[in-house]
Amino acid sequence: MSELFSKATLIISMVAVAAQSTLSYYIKGPRCPKWPLWFQVHRDAIHRAIRTKPKSQPTDETIDQIDFEQVAALNLKWDLPESDISAEIGTYRKSAIEVSDVQIDPASAFAGCGLAGTKLAALTAADCTEEGSLRKISFELTVPASFNLPTTADTDAFSNKPLFPGERIILYLHGGAYKLGSAASHRGLTGRIANHATLRCLTINYRLAPLHPFPAQLHDAYIAFMYLVSHGFAPKDIVIAGDSAGGNLSLALVVLLRKACISVRGLLLLSPWSDLTTERPSLQRNAKFDFLCAPPLASPLNPARTFYAPGRKLSVEMLDEMAYPLVSPVYADFVDFPPTLVQAGEKEIIVDEISQLFENIAAANPHASQGRYVYECYADMIHVFQQFLNLPDAQQAIARAGAFIKAL
Repeated sequence: MSELFSKATLIISMVAVAAQSTLSYYIKGPRCPKWPLWFQVHRDAIHRAIRTKPKSQPTDETIDQIDFEQVAALNLKWDLPESDISAEIGTYRKSAIEVSDVQIDPASAFAGCGLAGTKLAALTAADCTEEGSLRKISFELTVPASFNLPTTADTDAFSNKPLFPGERIILYLHGGAYKLGSAASHRGLTGRIANHATLRCLTINYRLAPLHPFPAQLHDAYIAFMYLVSHGFAPKDIVIAGDSAGGNLSLALVVLLRKACISVRGLLLLSPWSDLTTERPSLQRNAKFDFLCAPPLASPLNPARTFYAPGRKLSVEMLDEMAYPLVSPVYADFVDFPPTLVQAGEKEIIVDEISQLFENIAAANPHASQGRYVYECYADMIHVFQQFLNLPDAQQAIARAGAFIKAL
């Protein structure tokens, strides 16, 4: 009964938000010049749904009282909705990686990674136990309508192996603050990117925080990459792509691979969350525009903290750990970095750190050829605006993302 009441309250609240947003639109005009009415209403509704104002905001003094299993259950309750694609975009099939089938040597894979490497090695060891050997990583493989499938009689478009020599493929890592999202929630976006790129796309469902803190997500991403390699895809034929937290994960994966001298084809980063340690000016400047909102870093429920070390009090030592490039890739060494396209929205709250990320990449490669590193900041747009598929700027950004990947 209480759950039914809370849902009814939310629905009433959403109706009120929609009415208020619509009234404001017609009286004051759009909040940003490029916002259609439906977009402003959607933005306001999402912002209201994810905005958390508990009666008693937890602090580090009460951190021991937080039930993170309950937090995870609440995240699941309000998870991102499933999206779909039409046959004109492509088709997809669900499958899973048998973790035990992917062989990892921690000594070589995670060498020179410090504390993160120790944690990654421990996760690898856990997968070697009797219980861990049964673990699977589910994924969706998308075959876009534009994909040029070989005409041999025995060709399976959903094969986990290259369908022809030198076939390139996209490994997509979804966003959701490391606590939400799935391959299904991003299906509409990944399908369109793949269709513009004319490449197949594998999107994994990595483990989510807070029940699976750092580096579980990086471990799963690494396994997925090696899964593709073990089935015949050359590293240089794999494009890594991701949005928001998935952009963070994409960067971290490439940083990890580079430590082992493994190079990928390129990266696509949509509104990448690249710095978990610093709250930059755009956090306040764009708060009234972006739907994205979160408790401050001082709160134990801040997504950076529930991802990295849920239940641990904030300290200088912890911030130092979170500044490590596998956690906050903005601080990575970007010399000779793979070709990268970064897309951001001018009105998103993390645009300052995204700009800093690209500045760092460009500064580390002053003699890079034109077009190797590209930054596109879309006027009036918000965090991962590409997910609003009917928005003209989203359609343009997705088309440009696909074109960038296709040209690699």
